[in-house]
Amino acid sequence: MIDAHAHLLSDKFDNKLIIANMKDDGLDCIINIGTSLADSIKGIELADKNKHIFTTVGIHPEYAESATLDKLIELENLLSKSKVVAVGEIGLDYHYKADEPIKQKQKEIFVYQLKLANKYSLPVVIHCRDAAEDILQILKTNKKYLNNGVCMHCYSEGTEYAEAFKNLGCYFSFTGNITFKKVDRSFLKNLPIDKIMVETDCPYLAPEPLRGTINQPKNVIITAQKIADELQMTLQNFEKFTVSNTKEFFKLKNKI
Repeated sequence: MIDAHAHLLSDKFDNKLIIANMKDDGLDCIINIGTSLADSIKGIELADKNKHIFTTVGIHPEYAESATLDKLIELENLLSKSKVVAVGEIGLDYHYKADEPIKQKQKEIFVYQLKLANKYSLPVVIHCRDAAEDILQILKTNKKYLNNGVCMHCYSEGTEYAEAFKNLGCYFSFTGNITFKKVDRSFLKNLPIDKIMVETDCPYLAPEPLRGTINQPKNVIITAQKIADELQMTLQNFEKFTVSNTKEFFKLKNKI
């Protein structure tokens, strides 16, 4: 399996132990995710030391307010590093009732990074929280920059937006929250099987029956099993698709 989205720099677990146990846990690869300039730099350092760890770089909407031009220039300087496989996670987050100036700043930083990704021929990993309509409109408006793949990370907008994002050619990456008991999973059947990936978003969003615990990359198999069940596929067959999809999206086919 491949964990398509993990925060390996979290202080909630020992990433050295996680990496050491990857083979025993059935993991071929983990994609570490950058959220700030400092985090992105550390992610590259971690990936450079570990053959089966790759990383993204990007400024999460939570840090958009502090994204100065100098930081964005430094971020761009990271995009040509060999273990960097995407720009992310980037996007919009209105969960804490962001006011209009904050929303506008998030939008500006989001679009700026979409352009950077296109310039360096990299896919983008998108964070969307309570902001689906604005994300959708920005992607439509900036479609000319979406030439290298778009992943809707931790997709949780259900049926309402699935069709719209599907029509833009987006990939859908699912975390442990797709396994939660009250979640509607019926829309999964309408997604192209070659556009689905699985992730943990660890240390967050541990799947059922581990909900509420510190999540780890090895738990990606639980999420995969739940989606496979929903699609009436064997885990083995579903795994083949999702691993192939993840390699295709992050351009890993000749790297692992």
